[in-house]
Amino acid sequence: MIKGIVFDLDGVLVFTDHYHYLAWKAIADQEGIPFDEKINDRLRGVSRMDSLAIILEKAKKTYLEDEKQKLADQKNALYREYLKQMTPKDVKDEVRTTLEELHKKGIKLAIGSSSKNATTILEQTDLSRYFDQIVDGNKITHSKPDPEVFLLGAKALGLESKDCLVVEDAEAGIEAAKAGGFKAIGIGPASHDKRTDYPIASIKDILSILGPKIRLKHLCKIYPNGVKAVKDFSLEINDDEFIVFVGPSGCGKSTVLRMIAGLEEITSGELYLDGKNISDEEPDHRNIAMVFQNYALYPQLTVRKNIAFPLEMQHVGWKHFFDFAYRKKRHQEINAAVEEAAAKIGLAPYLDRKPRNLSGGQRQRVALGRAIVRHPSVFLLDEPLSNLDAKMRVQMRTEISKLHNDLQCVFIYVTHDQIEAMTMGTRIVVMKDGTIQQIASPSELYVNPINKFVAGFIGTPQMNFFNGVIHEKDGHYTVTFGEGKTCDIPTERMVHFDKNYLEKTVTIGIRPKEISAEGDPAFVEQGIHAKIILWEQLGEETLLYCQMKGKEGELIASVKGLLVYQNGREVSLSFNFEHVCLFDKESEKTLLNE
Repeated sequence: MIKGIVFDLDGVLVFTDHYHYLAWKAIADQEGIPFDEKINDRLRGVSRMDSLAIILEKAKKTYLEDEKQKLADQKNALYREYLKQMTPKDVKDEVRTTLEELHKKGIKLAIGSSSKNATTILEQTDLSRYFDQIVDGNKITHSKPDPEVFLLGAKALGLESKDCLVVEDAEAGIEAAKAGGFKAIGIGPASHDKRTDYPIASIKDILSILGPKIRLKHLCKIYPNGVKAVKDFSLEINDDEFIVFVGPSGCGKSTVLRMIAGLEEITSGELYLDGKNISDEEPDHRNIAMVFQNYALYPQLTVRKNIAFPLEMQHVGWKHFFDFAYRKKRHQEINAAVEEAAAKIGLAPYLDRKPRNLSGGQRQRVALGRAIVRHPSVFLLDEPLSNLDAKMRVQMRTEISKLHNDLQCVFIYVTHDQIEAMTMGTRIVVMKDGTIQQIASPSELYVNPINKFVAGFIGTPQMNFFNGVIHEKDGHYTVTFGEGKTCDIPTERMVHFDKNYLEKTVTIGIRPKEISAEGDPAFVEQGIHAKIILWEQLGEETLLYCQMKGKEGELIASVKGLLVYQNGREVSLSFNFEHVCLFDKESEKTLLNE
């Protein structure tokens, strides 16, 4: 979650290029050195001494270091005189409005400028009052593209780089932001830098970035044959979230993913990315990468070529078509990006192999690498582990989670495997018949399912369901079930219980891990008995499949330890109702939520 923003000053909030130009031109004219707008363009985002070095490239004499310093000081004195002409009117209204709105949202603001005159500019333009901290050229030892100024800005706000955005107009600033571990907002020339996370046209666009990364509003998908695959799907996804769509086959989860990618047309509803409606945009304009179940690798290409493919397919203008120096540089950049991605996913030793010489897990990593090199703002993964064996699934599950932590961007993952959903997602969207059943964290889904479907779908082995009657006396709750057995329910669990259901038959839900059997350290005699149909030893736990009078179907108990039981024998059970779930028999909705 973004808690702070570090702003560059010149070119972002104010524009002093004209004053820089006048001051440098005065120095160049004094020294008889040619100086024009083209040279001035090279000075943007560059420190004072580095700017002087660029100007002196065309000098007819060699300057000593003390002479260079004298010229730099002279330029700065001229520049400071020009700055005295600045007033609050030099700041656009949308800049002040945006800064005020950011404060209202609780976002901490800092200036991170390499200029030693930043404080003067802020005072002249009455911008100082908007910022919690100011770090300028007087507080740093290294200029951009070193990230020092931004790191000090974040530190001054009491935040880490992962919690902050940097707003920059120069490529050197974007490079500095990325080197410091920040996400970068590029405005002006920096909006075209491929390393920019959020290119914007106007400073006010920052407000939309701080909203949900993705907003799905009432999405529907109806196929020509009349099948309604998705019905009124609405969801907001924040930046850096790992969202998992889970549900049985045919519930619409992959259809939603394909609508986000642009591979399926949206019948109705709207899709927003960074505040922009992209419902009708082509897939290649969405900055979204998708990883498929079947890898979709090119068998004739090496791992290196497979990963590089989306970069090599990017359009190169005619003006560069015969520019061999440009093409060589671009090839080097692509190769560097491929090797960086390969290192992140453990494929560096295999870059020159063909897909047929890789394991299933390695092939899936190639598909991930091909997505990574594009630097997408959103990753979509459609059941990427379905073709792997059980051991490899566990390994890849961990690697994908680590990759999400490393890349710090939105992952949307589709699976029918609730174990994958529970172990990977920050939030899980449970779907059934094209509709959302519940959106919650893994722990919330497990403990407080919103209905019987979610309760039964989440958790392995699945929850046990049976009929029971709830009683209450003097604030003390009990449940009667089976052959008239009565057990206590903790009062804390019944805080939001609908008392209209007292003395009525409801559906009781209890997870296998909350049922103990004799021999289990957690066992407490409650006079409950069942017949063992089958038992399975799983190492640290033993599963008992039982028949209990008063319950249709099997009752599953998960007993701790390597215990031995006998099929057909009666066993004593005890129930822990600390996390019991209660559902309406008709609607199947929970009776315990607010």
